[in-house]
Parts: sequence; structure tokens; C-alpha cells
Amino acid sequence: MMRGHMRQLKRLAYLGLGLVLAAALSWPVSLQAQIDPTAQQTNWAQAQAVDVGALRSHLAAQDWPAADAETRRILDPWIHPGGDILSPPLATNIPPEVLQTLDRLWVEASDGQFGFSVQQQIWAEVRAANPVDSAVAAKAFGDRVGWTRPPGMADPTFIAGDWLTESEINPSLDAPVGHLPWAGVSWEQIAKLFSGESCGSCTIDAMYIQGERFNQYLPVLFNWVETALASPIPEVGSWQRPQLARTIDLKSLYPDSPCPIYTTSSAISPNGAVIAIGSYSYERSCIRGESALALWNAERGNRIITLHRGPALEASAQGNPPQEPAGQGTRIVGDVANAVAFTPDSQLVAAGMSYGVVRLWSATTGEPIRTFQGHRYAVRAIAISPDGQTLASASADQTLKLWNLQTGQLLRTMPMTAADGMVHTLRFSPNGQRLATATDQNTLQLWDATNGQLVRTLVNRATTRYPLLPLAFSPDGQTLATGDGPAGPVSDHRDNSVKLWNATTGARQITLTGHTEPVQHLAFSPDTQRLATSDGKTARLWNRQTHETVHTLTLNQSVGHPVQPTNLGELAFSPDGQTLATSTLLLPLVESEPIPRQGITLWSVATGQSLSQLHDVGHFQFSPNGQFLMAQGQQVQLWQPYQGLVR
Repeated sequence: MMRGHMRQLKRLAYLGLGLVLAAALSWPVSLQAQIDPTAQQTNWAQAQAVDVGALRSHLAAQDWPAADAETRRILDPWIHPGGDILSPPLATNIPPEVLQTLDRLWVEASDGQFGFSVQQQIWAEVRAANPVDSAVAAKAFGDRVGWTRPPGMADPTFIAGDWLTESEINPSLDAPVGHLPWAGVSWEQIAKLFSGESCGSCTIDAMYIQGERFNQYLPVLFNWVETALASPIPEVGSWQRPQLARTIDLKSLYPDSPCPIYTTSSAISPNGAVIAIGSYSYERSCIRGESALALWNAERGNRIITLHRGPALEASAQGNPPQEPAGQGTRIVGDVANAVAFTPDSQLVAAGMSYGVVRLWSATTGEPIRTFQGHRYAVRAIAISPDGQTLASASADQTLKLWNLQTGQLLRTMPMTAADGMVHTLRFSPNGQRLATATDQNTLQLWDATNGQLVRTLVNRATTRYPLLPLAFSPDGQTLATGDGPAGPVSDHRDNSVKLWNATTGARQITLTGHTEPVQHLAFSPDTQRLATSDGKTARLWNRQTHETVHTLTLNQSVGHPVQPTNLGELAFSPDGQTLATSTLLLPLVESEPIPRQGITLWSVATGQSLSQLHDVGHFQFSPNGQFLMAQGQQVQLWQPYQGLVR
């Protein structure tokens, strides 16, 4: 009896929820389109494509009972997640593309007699005639489309009441207009309620499904149908509604570890087939930390091979010889892969390790190729030249080294001063003749990669007080862009500019101003015609010809919120140059006390309009072939452009 009592309480809760949804969905279509799709976007992004082949066949043969049953089979996973027919039916879960496709197939096959759009028009008419009581409108709708029991017609089940059961509807062209597809629950599902032992509330449950459920469901369903049928569907291949293709489970590397997992480095092979990820599982409360470097199949998301595995701990507890110099006690050491990179042909993968070496493996077999030894401390950054012949490495020992990638020979060592800081970013120019470096002291330098000589120190702020300054070569190899920041730890001078330099000589070409904070990240479009810059609060798209701002993008959805996390400030162009991804602070979709969190916004480069947002993810990068966007959160997620939900 307790079970029956709880279900009756649930039933009352369903009624309240139905009234709230009905009220919300009675807003104008424009507001519905803003609210409902956003609330359900995550579900649609992770949904499997729907195969409507069987429905097409049934409708072509005018097998109306089979077509009606197939339509319910397609919709049930959204309407009743997990098969729970006693919970509120979630009409707004149904993706607009699915509803539009099903409606079109029904309307065409029945010559306009059946379909969701036909039903929605009838609903609009009965709702206009009964604007106050939605239950009265639902009953009037049922009378119009032939879903209710005519006066004097007996109820053979003793539970159906006013509404016909599945076996009593008329799946034929003789039925009233709008009779199909039916919005009820199959009798097979209802019958299962009576098959359980000690089911004291089965009759109440069945009566709800065959009665009150219609009153609550129909207003929500047809308000959503109105919105969904009018909703534009993204073009296949666009980032307007990205879909979660697969996830990479780093936990599988540390199945017994109770500690959180952190990503230290990642790279996607140029052919887009393989992903290398360095990670560790450690925090101070852990008895033992672990680290790993593994290769993952980008198409399936499964692990191909673990290249390296070892301990992870803080540098303050490191052994002898130390992997990090004094003052770097919070750095994670052990066997950690601080940086990874693929060769241009995708055949080899290199990693800069915390124990001061660079290791090289076959990216196809996982076999070790060679080890580059010579640094005293941890290798912080690596880069491979565009011709695949040279490897550059930067270490906490404040040296840069250039190696012959094919033989392992050390070509030259370029020392840096203590004031320069430690390099965190290395970039080869597109022609391989120059090497750009950025340090934790915000010193940006340009080097001759052929002889190891310093061409020019571009920026030298000698401070760690401000965010790390970025740099990037233009794809045509003509320009090097850098951020610039305040000079000195206590200076009042606020230089938050972007500077463009001749990539060969290091001569300054132009200074771009407009940011109010130091620029944290920048990127050139693939055609070099646009430059994107981010200071974490705003991003700017610049015209390379006029050097003017084309679009200014807001990266904080929660201006004025008392909690303001630090935005990563990253950005990247899609390989086709049509989409820009930016780090953005986003409010959670559903939370009682929402606090801004790190996420990603995808923008149209042409219009500067927001296309879509990904929540609770941090670092990201597009695959070189444009097939997916890798985003790192609790899991490593691989998002793909919109592929469609119907096939």
C-alpha cells in the first residue's frame, strides 16, 4: 500500500509539473525557441541517429497500424526516458528535426489527413475555444480526432474511461482527420503494470496512463510541436548544433585510483586519426600518484596503446637528482608527459618528459624509437618542424635544444638567462626557418632555427604578475603575432595591445589596441585574413587588411555575478575558417544556485553571432581535418559538426 500511496503523490507532482510546462509553452513561439531547445540541447547532442526506413516502408504500404506503432517506438526513448511510462511524458525532449521528419512522412503518405502538423492545427482551434481549462481543451481535441469514447460505448477494460485504448483506435483512412499518429501508451506497456507482484496501485497507475496523462500531455505536446515545426535545422557539417560523437575515458588508465585525473598534454595527429594524451592521477591526500601517456583512436574513442606509465608527485617531494629547479615545488614530476607532438606525416609521436628527456614512439605501433637526452631538468615544451626533420625542446634548465629527429643527434643548444624565465610555448614558423618562444616571465623571443641565433627579443616584461602572453605565426609565414602586457611588476603603464612582427626579421609592423586586459590567446584564420584575440573577458576578430576590429565577442555570460572565475581565454579557428571557438564563462543550464563555469562558445566568423555552447569543458582544439573538436572536462569529449539526427 505504501507503494500505491507514493505513486499517488507522484501523480499529484506530475499534475503540477504539467501545469508549469503548459504555462511556459503558451509563450510566443520566439520565446519557446530560445528556452526549450537550449534546455534539451545536451540530450540531442548525445542522441543516436534515428532510422526512419521502417516507417517509410510502412507508410508507403499504407500499413497504418505498423506505422503508428513504429512512430511510438521512435519517440518513446525521448518521451519516456528509461521506459518510465509513469513519469511525466517529456514532449520537449523530442528533437525538432525528428518531429519535422515524422510529420512530413505522415502528411505525404496520408495526403494531408494524418500528421503532427494536422493535429497541431486542430489543437490550436480547440484551445482557442477553451482558453482557460486545458483539460477541457484536451477532451475536445480527443473528440475531434476520434481518441475519446463516444457516448454509450462500453469500456471493455474498466480502466480506460473517456479515452480509447490502443486496440480501439481506428488506424485507417476511414478515421477522422488527425487520428494518427496516436499519442497514447501501448496496451502492452500498460499490461506490464499488472505483471508485478504486490502491485497495490496498478489500477490507479493504469487509469492515470489512460486518462489524466492525456490531459497533461497534449497541451505540452502540441505547444512543442508548434515550436519544433517552426525551428530551423542546422546544415549538416555546421557547428550550429555540435553533436557529442564519443568520449575518451581517462579513468580506464587509473581504475583503482581514488584521486582526480588531470590532463597535462594532448595533441591530435595531422591526419586526425590518433589522439595522444598525457595525464596523471594525484593529489596530496593520495598515498601514491600515477601518470600515463596513451594513444587513443579518434574515430572510436578507444585506447590504442599506453606508451608510458609511471609515478606522479609534487616536485617538493622529488628525489635526487631533482627534476625541477628550486622554487618549482608545486610542479608535478615523476614520469609525466609535459608536452606531446606528432610529426607532420602522423607516423611518430614525441613527448617532453618531467625527468628531462624527450621520447619518440611510432604512432602506429607504439614501439619506442629513440630517446633524446641532454636536459638537466624537466622538458616543458616541444615542437616539430614542418618538414619533420627537426625537434625543438625547452627545459626548466633554461635551455632550448634542437635535435635531428631522424638520428637523435643534438644540433645545437641555445641558452637563456635567468631573467628570461622558463619557456612554456615553442612555435616553428611555417617554413621552419624561425622558432618563437614565450616564457613564464613574459619574455617573447624570435630565434633563427638554422643556426640557433637570437633574432630579436620582441617583448620583455620580466614579470609573472599577469597572464602568460601568447604568440602565433600566420599560416602564410609572413607575420608573427604576440600579446603585450604591463611593463614591470608595479608599473602603471597598461599596454594590453597585440603586436604584429615580420616573421623573418622581427621588425615590428603594427600595434593593435582595444583590449582592456592583457591578451591571453590569439590565432590566425587559415586564410590569414582574420586574427582572433582574447583577454578572457572579450574576444576580438580583426581584419588583417584594415587592422580594424570586425567583431567584439563577450566571453562572460554572467557579468555582475558575485563569483567570477578566471576564464582560460583560449580560442581557435576551425580548419575551414568559418567558425571560431572561444573559452567562455557560462552559467549552468540547470542549477539552484548557478555559478559561472568554464565552457566553450562557437561563433560564426562571418557574422560574429553565437552558434552554440558547450558546458563544463576547458582546454580544446579542433582536429586538423575539421572532423571534430576535442574538449577536456571530467572526460575528454570529441564533438563533431552537426550530422543530422535522421537517416
